[in-house]
Amino acid sequence: MFRLWIRWILRGMTLCLAGFLGYVLMQQMQANHPLPVMTEPVFETADAGIEGFVYRQTADGRVQWEVEAQKAESDESEQHVVLKRVQVRLFGRAGQDMELEADEGTINTASGDFELRNEDELITIDLVNGYTILTPHVHWVDAEQTISTDRPVTIHGPGLIITGSGLVAELKTEKLGVLDNVHVHITS
Repeated sequence: MFRLWIRWILRGMTLCLAGFLGYVLMQQMQANHPLPVMTEPVFETADAGIEGFVYRQTADGRVQWEVEAQKAESDESEQHVVLKRVQVRLFGRAGQDMELEADEGTINTASGDFELRNEDELITIDLVNGYTILTPHVHWVDAEQTISTDRPVTIHGPGLIITGSGLVAELKTEKLGVLDNVHVHITS
């Protein structure tokens, strides 16, 4: 009986000692790793923000387009995400068709439409066929699979430069048209 009491006392002391050691370890870990101080908020007026944002639209198991942004801000009351430092890839039947980069943009999460803007430099749209489109603003309509702008456009391609105002490009049919004030310069 005496041995049973001693075992219980030793087990109790062992549990107390283990609890005390756990407490000391937790205090040391918290003291050695202070919480990082945020110098700049991820989002300013939005309800939620994230750094390193990726958004993909898929259909029939294939990625149709992909938006990557360095920073994204969202407001829960509205169905859009404001993007900073944006890169977009549009995919056709044969793979990647277009790649765009912009300073900022907005994506409508309900419709899948997005808009990209640059303040100082032009947005560069690289096409897989070797053509490059330059414009300050583009708008993607997901339901129609079209990219468009009403702003000035310059298209560089093998042996030619096309300038004008406005552009509509259909991803499904791979048709592209400059809408107004079109000038074609043949280069060698």
